[in-house]
Formats: sequence, C-alpha cells, structure tokens
Amino acid sequence: MMAKEVTSELSERLRRLQVAVNSGGEFFDPFVSARAQDDLRRAEERMELGANLTVAALVGGTGSGKSTMFNAITGLDFADAGELRPTTERAAACTWNADSHVLLDYLEVSEDRRIEHGSILTAGTDRLDGLVLLDLPDHDSVAVGHSVLVERLVPMVDLLIWVLDPQKYADEVLHRGFLSALVSRADSMVVVLNQIDTVPESGREALVADVKALLERDGLPGVPVMTASALHGQGIDAIRDRLEDAVSAESMTARTAAAELNAIASRLRANLGESEPRMDEDAIDEISERIVRASGVGAVVESIRDSQGLTDSALVMPEQPSNTMVTAIRDTWMAHVREGLPIPWQNAVAGEVASAERLRRAIGGALRSVPLPSISRFPSIVLVALGVIFMVAGLVLAIIGVPFDDVVGRFAFAVFGVLAFGVYWWLAKRRLAHFARQAAERYEKEVRQAIVGVTRENLVDGVDTFLERHRVTREALSF
Repeated sequence: MMAKEVTSELSERLRRLQVAVNSGGEFFDPFVSARAQDDLRRAEERMELGANLTVAALVGGTGSGKSTMFNAITGLDFADAGELRPTTERAAACTWNADSHVLLDYLEVSEDRRIEHGSILTAGTDRLDGLVLLDLPDHDSVAVGHSVLVERLVPMVDLLIWVLDPQKYADEVLHRGFLSALVSRADSMVVVLNQIDTVPESGREALVADVKALLERDGLPGVPVMTASALHGQGIDAIRDRLEDAVSAESMTARTAAAELNAIASRLRANLGESEPRMDEDAIDEISERIVRASGVGAVVESIRDSQGLTDSALVMPEQPSNTMVTAIRDTWMAHVREGLPIPWQNAVAGEVASAERLRRAIGGALRSVPLPSISRFPSIVLVALGVIFMVAGLVLAIIGVPFDDVVGRFAFAVFGVLAFGVYWWLAKRRLAHFARQAAERYEKEVRQAIVGVTRENLVDGVDTFLERHRVTREALSF
C-alpha cells in the first residue's frame, strides 16, 4: 500500500473513532471513554510524526565506523567521522524527499544536524524516498542520553542497524545493556560488522558465526548479520537493499498507529450491541395495530360498514384501552427497543418511552379527535322518491288506459312502473351501502393515522434518536 494511502486510511480510522466517541461517549464505561480520549490524542500525535515515513537508525559504539557508514549510505560527507573519539555526540539525520520536521523535532535532532537527500527534481525517483536515516550518538560514550533517545526511537523505528567493531563486538555493555533489551524488535533489526577489511578473509566466517551465537544468547536468534567496510564502500549496496525493503513496507509508525486505533475500537465495541432493534415502518405499524385493536376500532369500523347507511353513525363507540392493556403493550415495546443493547443504552432508551398512563391518555385523545362519520341519506331518498313516482305513474296510467287501452299494454305499463321502483330502490340502497363503506374506510384511516401519531410521539421519537446514535457509533467502529 502506498504511503499516501496508508496515511489516508489511518486518518479515516482516526476520524471514525472520534465520531464514535463523540456520538456514544456518554454510554461507554467512564474509564473506557476517558482512556479512549487519551489514546486518540496519542494516536493523533503519533500520526503527526509521519505515518508515511520509514525510520532507520544506525547505532553503535565509539570507533565502530557508524558515521562513516552514514556518509557512505547517503553519499554525502555530513556525519562527523574522524579519528577523535567520541565522534558522534549528537544525532544526525538524512531525509530522502519527505517532510520529517515534526518527527525530527520529536527525536530532538537539532536543525543543524539535518540534511535533505535529493530535491524536488529527484522526488519520486529515488528508491529510498520517504526514508529518514539517523546516526545516533555512540552508545558507550553518552549512555544515559542515548538510552533516552533509543526509548523514544524504538516505538517508531522500522530498521535498527547495529554497527559493530570487529574488535569489540562482544562488549557486555552492548549486549546486556542494549541488544538483549530489544528482543521485541528483533524482526526490525540488522547487525553489521563494519571494518571487515581489517579482518583476514579466512577468519570472517568464524567471526560472523560468533556474532550470531552471541545474538542467540541475547534472545535474538535469526537477526541478520552482514559484513561491510564503510570506508571502502564494501557491503553498502546490500545495506541499501535492506533499507529499500524497509521503505517498501508499511512503516512502524503506521503499524503502531493502526494497532493503537484497532485496540481503541475493540475496547469501545464492547460497550455496544451488535445491531439496533428494528424501528422501521413495519415495527411502528405493528405496535400501532395492537393499540388500534385494544381500542375496539375494528368493531366500530365493522359497525359503520354493516349499518348500510340506515343509521346516522356507528352502532358502537371506540373505547380507551384499560390500564392493564396499555401497560402490556408498552412493556412489549420496551422489551423490543432494548433488545441486544448494553445496559447504559437500555436505560437511555427506556427513559424516552412514555409511561403507561401518559400513553393511555394520549390514545384516548387520539380516539376523541376523530369524529364518527355521518352518512347523508338524502341522495338515496331522492332515488327512492323517483322510483315511487315511476311506480305510481305506471299504475295510474295502466288503470286509466293511457296511453294503451288494451289489457296487454296496460299490464306492461304497470309492470314497468313497479320495475322502475325496484331499480331505484336497489340503486338507493347500494348507494347508501357504498357511502357506509367509504365512511368506514375513511374513519379507520383517520383513526390509524391518529394512533400512529401517538405511537411516534410516545414510543418512537425519543427512542429513535438514541438508537440512531447507537447505529452511528457502531458503524463508525466497523473497521
């Protein structure tokens, strides 16, 4: 993964953790929440040091040729190399096309001990771009100061290069005081036997084997042992290859920051449920339907429908549910919205659900707010009246023989009048029944809307706010 991608990913993780803490902090264990805040600040500070930088450090004792190797690797005559000892009393740094100022300030590398390798013209072309190479003070001359620097460096070093003198590689101060204390960083360590040109070729293999044995005794088996002569450029390319491998891998600062962010997220997730209770329209409609049934609305609707419009309104009235029924409905809803949530979230959600008495009063108010429908029978009366007129007219005309004076014609006219009355009567009755069904449907719809409003106001709205916070917090930690 490219350095910019790593930095972007870590920044996104950090942002999501901050969202989670801001959204759900009050519901986390107080100790966990406080620790998360502190850890986030430290992680942010660590990332500011440069998650896209690869840090390598040359460490060694007086006379090991460490500074000469620094100059050989960089190709610059910058580090203090010479005959006077101790030579390196202050750390030096070389950076390959990267901004390392914050990191070097943290490591307390003086401005006059920093040098840039390359320029804007070479950025992106050097295989070591993004590398910060440190030349640390001689460990056997300023042990206390060096120990402090190493303590600050180790958590972010990607490659620790121990430069040893072939004459002093078995020094107890080196092994007991430093190497054995860095067992946990064995995978990011290389030992270089410098000044190998001073050792006869016949003895070099045995020398390397002896160094490896000492490292194994220190608890560092498998640490690579290389040979080099910084003065003559021997083995420098192999060391550069090691540095290139470190540059191409994810930096220790990035890995450490990622591990810290993951650890913070893991601790925070323990204060969350795996999901939120269902709060969609189906859930709201389901609890509203229970209230509707408990209020006898269904019986009222059926009464209006069955009246066929022959009465002014319903034959039965809706009733405010009993305390026992409302309490049962509320308890069922409470169990639903608290399911799967940790106790602090459960308590917060429960505090937003209206009491049974308040819910009962709200239901009663909603029922009263919807008037029972009134069905107009005037149009049907008009139709019946027209039917009567047609029937009477047919019978009268049949009796007096107008317009037909024969029996068959009179009978047909009378039958027509009676049939006309029957048709208008049927139309009038059907129209009344239609109006009754429409009135029943309209009433049912209005009552359900009123009850859904009560449900949202008393059982959903406040709860939904906290569940949304839980969702935001949970999703922010899903990485």
